[in-house]
Amino acid sequence: MAFDQIYTVEKDCISSGTRPEVVDVELEATSSSSQAQPDLDRITSGRADLGPAEFPVNQAIQYLGLGGFYFNGIHLGGISSNQGIPFFSKQGKEWIHAHTGSKPAPQRPCPPNAPTQVTGLWELPDRTVVKTYFSIFTTSIRRYVFPIIDEAAFPNVIEKAYNGHPDRTDVVCAKACVLAFTCIQIHMEGQLDIQPALTVRADQCAARCMYNMFTGNVAAAATYLSVAYRFVSMLGAHLNPASNDPTSDPDSPHSSQHYLRRVFWHCYMYDKDISLRGGYISIINDDYCDLSLPPGYKEIDGFDSFKDGTDLIPGDMRLTIIKSNMIRRLYCAKAFRTSEVDLLKHIRELDDELDQWRISIPPRYRPSLVSSYRMEFASDWNKAKQAHILVIHFEYYFLLSLIHSASGRCRVPASGGVDHRASVNSCQCLALQASRATLANLPVVSQVLSSGDFWYFIQYPMSASLTIFCNILTSPLNSQAEQDLELLKRVPRLIRDMCAVPCVSPGDNMRIRQVEQFVEELLRLGRSAVQKAAAEG
Repeated sequence: MAFDQIYTVEKDCISSGTRPEVVDVELEATSSSSQAQPDLDRITSGRADLGPAEFPVNQAIQYLGLGGFYFNGIHLGGISSNQGIPFFSKQGKEWIHAHTGSKPAPQRPCPPNAPTQVTGLWELPDRTVVKTYFSIFTTSIRRYVFPIIDEAAFPNVIEKAYNGHPDRTDVVCAKACVLAFTCIQIHMEGQLDIQPALTVRADQCAARCMYNMFTGNVAAAATYLSVAYRFVSMLGAHLNPASNDPTSDPDSPHSSQHYLRRVFWHCYMYDKDISLRGGYISIINDDYCDLSLPPGYKEIDGFDSFKDGTDLIPGDMRLTIIKSNMIRRLYCAKAFRTSEVDLLKHIRELDDELDQWRISIPPRYRPSLVSSYRMEFASDWNKAKQAHILVIHFEYYFLLSLIHSASGRCRVPASGGVDHRASVNSCQCLALQASRATLANLPVVSQVLSSGDFWYFIQYPMSASLTIFCNILTSPLNSQAEQDLELLKRVPRLIRDMCAVPCVSPGDNMRIRQVEQFVEELLRLGRSAVQKAAAEG
């Protein structure tokens, strides 16, 4: 049968607790959707009649494409392109009011990041501070998640920065590297307790370099990344070195080609993340890049003996490639103009790609959608393996949710036309499962990582909270609604646990409090929806 006549629905996806078998269902047979989705009420439940969804191209950038989230064809809001904190659109506020009887509290804009006043163009911190932070970094698990330096070469970089001739270009570059590394480490680890007391301010270092991805300043990170990638591509790192020079050994961890290739993969990963966090256009075009991975890439059992290896790339680049495909097929301007049939087709194809990746992971480490599943780390797993397993689990849940949440742009027709509600219900069900898994496993983050990683990981609970919130509002009398409210209730506390170390500025504290307040507001509105539905019978 043609795809415009059928769609696959995941059968008994919640009650079975496993990823279900795929069955073909006639699109017109909408009565089957409520039977196949016992945990998700019909998509029209409690829907406010607000007219057709809009794509407001004439409004602020955060309303566009990548930053927007939809439900039943209604544009609910977006993600701030500057700070990465969600907000509700006017249409979204009306939709929420129709379901809860309450209007969302006003959201105050985040304060702008005022430039830090600095003295001295190349004033370096005390060398003892840099060497101490370097020692901490090389013995921490963060090096496996955020391998921001070439550990073998960095001692020479430090030597050149402090003892090289100040007029030499390579010395200026070495100083920039030392400043960038130092400000990131101050943010991640806090001030050092060493004698004599040597205090270095991260913002003073950052004023001379860039560490914005780690502090949640997505707009600045996007700007600097575009410059970094331009230099990387000028050096040819976007191509596989082996294809250019068959006599070279690009897989040697100490070769300059290998190092540049790792820098490319970092740029590639952050480019796709920034696109999703702030709605920015991806600057790296996959068609111009060689995306072949190193031989034996991410063989997880190899992490048992992993020490300094050659594969210090965070997460799993196969997931990042799927993320790039998802952006191109679901979240670019062209994707918003595709028909609902094509949109659902792309969702199915991406879901297949993601599940093929999941199946490729050995069962012992494989992410699961079973409702009772919780990540556990064996006592014999080293820190590299723990960090890797943590990242790929959250990335998998995040991607699964985003892929299927795109179905929210579909709208159930009032009359006539093809009815996609069985397909949309199936998608929303999987997005909901992934979001619940994200929040249920969130406590593990603070056990493996530290507070300095907060702004990098915050996208996972924020995205999951929004998905769960939408389901509560449309299915407030569902038996799972109270459990979902309990999941939301835990999030602010988990956010505080992830921020145990004091932030580097009052502005950071304010932004973290805004994240907490946003989730607390979702919880309040979710409770209002349940109470309103109960009162109306």
